Amino acid sequence: MKLFRKGILCLLLALLSGNLVWAESSYSIANFYEVIVPDSGTKAVGDYDKVVDVKYILKPARMDTGKYVVEVQKIGDDLYRIKNTDFCVETRYCHEWASFSEEVVLIIESNYGYTKGKIIFD
Repeated sequence: MKLFRKGILCLLLALLSGNLVWAESSYSIANFYEVIVPDSGTKAVGDYDKVVDVKYILKPARMDTGKYVVEVQKIGDDLYRIKNTDFCVETRYCHEWASFSEEVVLIIESNYGYTKGKIIFD
């Protein structure tokens, strides 16, 4: 019981002093794309000969390496559009919702290979 009280006291002191660090979520970047918005009514043929409405066309793109603070919005599974640009990043197994703009750190290490960098959600 005495140990429990000491643990609670340490937690309260850390909260009050502001030294408690919150975990961040980091995910690998699989690819970069240029986003093209087609005319309304554009259709495509998908798997099993199904006709689907097309919201975005994604064209592979290259990005300058570096560290950026940007806002992103989720537009599909593992796909985040960079606000105020025509680009998006494809992630691997990203569980962040980001239905509205969310500020992230984007670290672009390369345009080649399995992992091209990482995206960090706070």
